[in-house]
Amino acid sequence: MTLSEGMGMTTEKDRGGRSLCVIGVLILALCLSVVSFVSVRGEEGDSTMAQPMDYFVKLIGTREGWPENMTPDEDRIMSEHYQYLLDLVAKKKVFLAGPVMDPVFGLVVLRTNSEQEAREIMDNEPSVVQGVHTYELHPMRVSLLVDHVSMDRYVENPGSRMLRKEVTVPTSLDSAWEAWTTTEGVKTFFASSAKVELRVGGPFEMYFNTDAPKGSQGSEDCHILSYLPMQMLSFEWNAPPSFGELRDKRTQVILMFDRVDAAHTKVTFTQLGWGEGEKWDELYAYFDKAWSYVLGNFSKRYTEGPVDWTEK
Repeated sequence: MTLSEGMGMTTEKDRGGRSLCVIGVLILALCLSVVSFVSVRGEEGDSTMAQPMDYFVKLIGTREGWPENMTPDEDRIMSEHYQYLLDLVAKKKVFLAGPVMDPVFGLVVLRTNSEQEAREIMDNEPSVVQGVHTYELHPMRVSLLVDHVSMDRYVENPGSRMLRKEVTVPTSLDSAWEAWTTTEGVKTFFASSAKVELRVGGPFEMYFNTDAPKGSQGSEDCHILSYLPMQMLSFEWNAPPSFGELRDKRTQVILMFDRVDAAHTKVTFTQLGWGEGEKWDELYAYFDKAWSYVLGNFSKRYTEGPVDWTEK
């Protein structure tokens, strides 16, 4: 099977992905639509026009060393945490979230109808409920917001299933990270032509069939959602053109990078944001095979050398 077949330029079925979610120190830099938000108030501070309320939420780890020493149980909790926030993004209650470094804490910006609603959202957030995080809630006003990602790109009510895989490769953490986060790196195992820019909103595009019309060559118009250097990379992914209208919906991929030792790195892959129904089931099965093929190429890149695309 060629990589073009593996990632979607034919009508064959495949599917893939494995990754983990880390936030509080993790993940999603999704801003919805251009916003200009102005509160209209009278001289005495009474609201003369009903307006949504914005809140800055600071998620704080409850123990020293988190998230670097995250336990398997906490890892599971953070997967639930990510899905919870993703659902709220779809409902336009969360329109910004991501990690803050030094000191480390999770940042979430909520837009709700009241402080009570904001507190209910956070009181029911899985990492708070299960004791991984506490939180602080601060009123704020979002006056300007650049458009980053339209939520029309995603399933409105995604299911809970996640496609997971992992591979341990005989290379350093630096080398594995570079392979996934640079154009030259992905061309050694993923696609013969690509465009990757490591920044939030930067392109993560693989071109599997450059002879096809633009828009049907590969993962055009997929973007990097967030990253933690040497730890986590998340990006959008789209369906092959053969899947029709599903081509216009993006799933999310999260890669976690773990140093096993100086010469070995484990990469854990999760793909989520799936819809429901027969066509989505076919797409899930498609990517299960396709990502196994890509991760296999990634592993072979360090034992047999980069892919020779002239032979494909």
